[in-house]
Amino acid sequence: MNINSNTPLAVVLATCNGARFLDEQFNSLLQQTLIPDLILIFDDASDDDTPSLLKKYAKLNHVNIQRNANRMGVNENFRQAIAAVPAGYDIAICDQDDIWLPEKLETSVALLHSLGSAFDQPALVYSDCLLIDEKGKTIGTSVHRQRGQHRYEAVWDTFLFGNMVSGCTIVMNSAMQSVMAALPKTDFYIYDAWLAMAGFGWGKIACLPNPLIKYRQHNANLTFSDHRATNRTQRMLHHITQLWGKDSFLQQEIALAKDFHTQFGSRLSPDSKRTLQQFIELENQSYLQKKWAFERSFRPYWLNRFS
Repeated sequence: MNINSNTPLAVVLATCNGARFLDEQFNSLLQQTLIPDLILIFDDASDDDTPSLLKKYAKLNHVNIQRNANRMGVNENFRQAIAAVPAGYDIAICDQDDIWLPEKLETSVALLHSLGSAFDQPALVYSDCLLIDEKGKTIGTSVHRQRGQHRYEAVWDTFLFGNMVSGCTIVMNSAMQSVMAALPKTDFYIYDAWLAMAGFGWGKIACLPNPLIKYRQHNANLTFSDHRATNRTQRMLHHITQLWGKDSFLQQEIALAKDFHTQFGSRLSPDSKRTLQQFIELENQSYLQKKWAFERSFRPYWLNRFS
């Protein structure tokens, strides 16, 4: 059971052809200082050795495994898994190829409960990640720094221009289940941005001060490419391409904002709703106008613009 709480805790693990690293991830769940009450594993029609590994895990009393007959994709697989968690549970989201540090759940749950959210108010906490290679060797001590996210405050205004919450680090309360259930069927943006928008929009959200998972970067999973690899010349060429070619800047973010406004706009404060509407209006603006809006929104929140 959770620290200083009667709230049970579930880990939701989504798998899809993850046999290479699944044992390491699952073992790290069993070695937590706070053992989850339930581990739900939803397999998205794996055709490697993942199903045979899952049969081994199924022997544990607190592990429940379900398999999709057909491939659903990341968003839909996690949506179904989260919906299957019994009412009243806190929920930790888990990818198949990372390694959790032993204190990940205990530390996350403690911060989640300290937020003091109302019973029906969505709340989540997230963290930074260490970066490891296929063999488990550390190749980066902070994904947030690698992506430049340490330079500014994480607030509603900055979140709109780019999600900084990694789903594999999220621990959230049961009120987030209804938010996840409302996620549109799309692969254009990822579920973690949808959940984070509710946290920043009208819920509670907080970032833990230290990395709590080892995120594995490999050929099939390159979510966190090296931010530093994009040098000034490459960035300048990208800006020129956006100016004179097809403007793709903020396409995913605006699509997310439009869908969220349709589903939950009425729950936002007047100020947050107005900011969201202004952001959506950027859809038909030029690349330079979007960049100017970006600079204006970030200006009050820069901690160290060029660090």
